[in-house]
Amino acid sequence: MRIKVSEHARMRALESNVEVGYLVKQVSNIPNVKGKLRWMTDLGVIVLERVNDNLILIKTFIARYKYKGQKYHRGCHTF
Repeated sequence: MRIKVSEHARMRALESNVEVGYLVKQVSNIPNVKGKLRWMTDLGVIVLERVNDNLILIKTFIARYKYKGQKYHRGCHTF
């Protein structure tokens, strides 16, 4: 399965000092992606979408420090 990273996600990862390889590695570990997904990791939230059977697109990355004072639980949330 191919994983592509949008320009917006690359820019947000660069601003947050997170490597794009980290995002790809985290997405490759997700078991069953269907539709749009928000995946919470140690460093932040990855928003991704399954485009077709062979392609997953990482739309954006939101750094964890944006969630100060709020509950933050790792795992999956669909929307």
